[in-house]
Amino acid sequence: MKLIFFLIFSFLITNTTFAEEKKCADIKKLSKEFIICTAKNIKDEANIKNEQIKDMSSKKTKEIATGTKELINKVKSKIIKN
Repeated sequence: MKLIFFLIFSFLITNTTFAEEKKCADIKKLSKEFIICTAKNIKDEANIKNEQIKDMSSKKTKEIATGTKELINKVKSKIIKN
């Protein structure tokens, strides 16, 4: 039981470092409002990172598609020459 409490408590404390502390700093720690504020900040940061990952993956997909088209065109031109 103590282990579970310790894990939950440490999880809440460490997650506050990821959230924007200035928004939740004036709220009493471990209160309902503080937990809601921290959770909202973590969710917002996760959404931002998710958008960044989507943008990066779409860029990589475009790079792969253009690279593949160039490779196919080179192969086609070699086949036509022969």
